[in-house]
Amino acid sequence: NVGGHSAAGGGGGAGSYAERTFDVSPSTAYTYAIGAAGAGVAEDAGGNGGNSTFAVGATTVTANGGTGAAQAAASAALTANAGGAGGLVSTNGDVNAVGAPGEPGVILVVAGPVGASGTGGPSPFGAGGRGLAVAGAGNNAGGYGAGGGGALRTAAAGTGGNGTAGCIVVEEYA
Repeated sequence: NVGGHSAAGGGGGAGSYAERTFDVSPSTAYTYAIGAAGAGVAEDAGGNGGNSTFAVGATTVTANGGTGAAQAAASAALTANAGGAGGLVSTNGDVNAVGAPGEPGVILVVAGPVGASGTGGPSPFGAGGRGLAVAGAGNNAGGYGAGGGGALRTAAAGTGGNGTAGCIVVEEYA
């Protein structure tokens, strides 16, 4: 294991959260789109998650996707690689919240490289992919709207974990 070849990726950011109550009558039309999951990438920045939207009439509620962590730089010295940003604050909800950021990945070289990759950001519907203390590919997120875990490598290339797609919950009250 050569210190100059060691890197610990940060975890991906989770998507943002929104809630909205609409007064509708029977047969009211609506449209929606579920944000795609951000994908883990080998030796590069992780993919960004897509936005989830729900529209009734002229009002569109948007929950923004989280961002993938930047590419982790290999290092022979103490290095921290930032996690991805959580999704920007949601819009047009009665409740609008930002997504949780991913945790950073850290490499420390003493006699050999020691490191930990970042855990992905959690969402209200799922856990972020867990960070690693042993070299390997990042862990995938669970549930909905969460960020994937960062990869940890000491020699071979590593691929970050995948985030999860967003979700929309519709509740009907009579």
